[in-house]
Amino acid sequence: MSFQLKNVSKTFKNQDKELKVVKDINLTVDDGEFLCLLGPSGSGKTTILRMMAGLDFPTNGEITENGGPVSGPSPGRGFVFQQYSLFPWRNVLDNVAFGLEVKGMETQERYENARNYIKMVGLTEFENSYPHELSGGMKQRVAIARALANDPQALLMDEPFAALDVQTRHNLQEELVKIWQEELQTIIFVTHNVDEAVYLADRVVVLSRLPGEIINTFRVEIERVRDRASTEFVDLKKEITDVLGY
Repeated sequence: MSFQLKNVSKTFKNQDKELKVVKDINLTVDDGEFLCLLGPSGSGKTTILRMMAGLDFPTNGEITENGGPVSGPSPGRGFVFQQYSLFPWRNVLDNVAFGLEVKGMETQERYENARNYIKMVGLTEFENSYPHELSGGMKQRVAIARALANDPQALLMDEPFAALDVQTRHNLQEELVKIWQEELQTIIFVTHNVDEAVYLADRVVVLSRLPGEIINTFRVEIERVRDRASTEFVDLKKEITDVLGY
């Protein structure tokens, strides 16, 4: 799935006050691309992602997918939130199978489908566990598996690893790259972490502080699996960090 944003701006209104959070975004995301939206807190990253998902709408400009307008949520776009958003009364298998159940898929077929994605994220032994029995990293794996089970053409991810410890975050980043390479879906990934963006992305789009504007774009031409200690990796991190002014 490809996306195009043309002159996209977003202003929130609260009584007599207006707050412009996104300004004049022009961006094309190619089919199968792994793109990171990178910027400080308050740069409009999540707002852009939500508009691409059809969960919110531009005040000005337009967003299209595969040439057609984004007019609302779609099964073709999976969304992974920063918070896990799992159903506490459902075990792992039933959480992952939820979207397929809503679609009306027969029980045996949806469970077979769900188990494939549970296996993909390494949680086969925990399919009967409930969210309160899982670590934060495991919960996020479930959320990713649930999004993938619906077979979306694009996966939109809003800082999904931000609350995790460094080791768990690195492990999940590695797993996500493997899943992306296997599934060949478009991924748009929001982060404020430069290291994460350089490790994951084909391209990093850097946003300014409020109102968020694109201030630079970096193509990451480092062979995967990426070595965080390599000169290429460290140099690109520094270049992006300099632009951000962190």
